[in-house]
Amino acid sequence: MLKKGPPKKPNDCRCNRPEIERQVNTPDNGSVQSETSLAYFKNLILYGFNDINGNPNNLSGFSFSNNLGETWTDGGLISLKADGTNLGDPVIAVDSNGIFYYGQLGGEVRDGRLEGIISVSTGTFNAAGTIAMGLPQLVGRGQNPGISKPGDQDKEWIAVGPDKNNPGNEALYVAWRDKTSNDSIRFSKYRTGQNLTEVIGSKNIVAGAPATSGAFIVVDSVGDIYVFYERRDFGVIGVPNRSIRMTKSTDGGNTFPIDVQVSPLFAAAATTTDFCGRPTIGVDNTRRIRMNEFPHASIGPDGTLYVVWNAGTVAGTTTFINVFLAYSQDGGNNWNQVNITNNVSFPFFPSVTANCKGAHIQYNRFNDPNNVGNIGNGTFGIFMKTFSLNTGLSQERVISNPSSQVPITNNFGCYMGDYNQIISGPGSCLLHSWGDNRNIANGQPNPDVFFRLTSS
Repeated sequence: MLKKGPPKKPNDCRCNRPEIERQVNTPDNGSVQSETSLAYFKNLILYGFNDINGNPNNLSGFSFSNNLGETWTDGGLISLKADGTNLGDPVIAVDSNGIFYYGQLGGEVRDGRLEGIISVSTGTFNAAGTIAMGLPQLVGRGQNPGISKPGDQDKEWIAVGPDKNNPGNEALYVAWRDKTSNDSIRFSKYRTGQNLTEVIGSKNIVAGAPATSGAFIVVDSVGDIYVFYERRDFGVIGVPNRSIRMTKSTDGGNTFPIDVQVSPLFAAAATTTDFCGRPTIGVDNTRRIRMNEFPHASIGPDGTLYVVWNAGTVAGTTTFINVFLAYSQDGGNNWNQVNITNNVSFPFFPSVTANCKGAHIQYNRFNDPNNVGNIGNGTFGIFMKTFSLNTGLSQERVISNPSSQVPITNNFGCYMGDYNQIISGPGSCLLHSWGDNRNIANGQPNPDVFFRLTSS
């Protein structure tokens, strides 16, 4: 008789889940959902997205699942504080106790004026498998709060990780861009829990001028903090004047003395500034997608750091846009670079996660059935590749329905959302979030948000 092997451990490098794809928001008639983020705890997922719904004071939408994405409930909007605003750009994190954190841009009244801030709402799932998110709690102010208005504190990223100054406990870490202090990068730290307690108040960790943006924060297993960001001369097409950099704290966030350049200089991941006044990919005379080169980062089980970004290069009259990956095996001191897309039709909005199988890079890319490059046939989808230190770069894999349209610029103001995300799930499962325009409302492509579970 065959003997049974030992029971499978929860952290085995297997997915053992069927692959699924689901729309996350409730189908509507013309609202715009985009800029997605998600986190999971056991079989519970909180998913955040911008919900441009006709209420300019509340753009922060969320959905949740209690069966690892098989079914979804649209939770509506994050509750507003009196006289406050919720302005979206959500980032989701979760702690080891199953408390979820919804980071967002916002505003609150202070000294009689509406000030731009960063806030976080917390929530836990109840026994019935639903989640109610609490009121926003302040976690970030600008260097010049007296002049900061909503939107001046821009694109936060949050992470939960070990607290080096409080062994055995976790902390919530926050990084964002402050437009009121020459586009500096700011940082704060809070004790985790339903009610947040400040540990380190808002402070600059990277000076602006040249401008910085796109802060992305990760924390390793010993509590060292890494903040990646883009340094750039905004708006110049075809000139290599941008780079990805990293600043690091080894004392729990009290100081950030280490600042290194991760990437070589590169150009904007764009072809034009027509109609939008900022770098965009021009699809045709009526459709533009605004671009950025903001980094996304992850830490592998072995401590390897990974970061991805978009970059543009110009050779003669030909523009190339590619996704690049850099990795470091010595805590960010030295970096190796890999071209993930290698001059295929234009990719954009990359994200990365790392698990037992390697680093998994998700990105949008234009479909190109006739191998013409550039914008291909003008539609786009979500794709993925995996990079392993042992086996190199995998073949490309399709993640989404690969035939989403680009809306007419006049209807959406060059806006396609700026962020999607991939995170590691149970075992080798991967959890994907993104927005696309496969659905049609009022005769126009309608931005909605989607989820997929895949196995790496």
